Amino acid sequence: MFLENDRTFDLVWGAASGMISLALAVPLLRWSLPQHRRSVFGTAIDPTYRLQLAYGLLAMGMFVTNSLCRFIPHGSLEYVHSTYAFITLTLVFGFGPRVVYLALRGRREARPSQPMRAS
Repeated sequence: MFLENDRTFDLVWGAASGMISLALAVPLLRWSLPQHRRSVFGTAIDPTYRLQLAYGLLAMGMFVTNSLCRFIPHGSLEYVHSTYAFITLTLVFGFGPRVVYLALRGRREARPSQPMRAS
């Protein structure tokens, strides 16, 4: 690839993909805790929240590997970078919309309702 060995691209893509992975990992892991339960898969599919925890750990692992692999200079790694990019994009498009939906729904539910004012 023409961008693959460019240092600026490595730094920008490493930071962007790392932060996106972290943005997915934090809610997935937090919502796996008993005091913050919110199911991404639904309780019929994942009643013990283990699947959600596993994907949260995968997203956290992708944060570390995306960041470190791009920030530490090294030689060509053939298919490694493209595989990391594919896994990151799969996580983003697979979980991103659901995580955003649950986060916004939780914010709406936590907000106290406003009494209606007479006109």
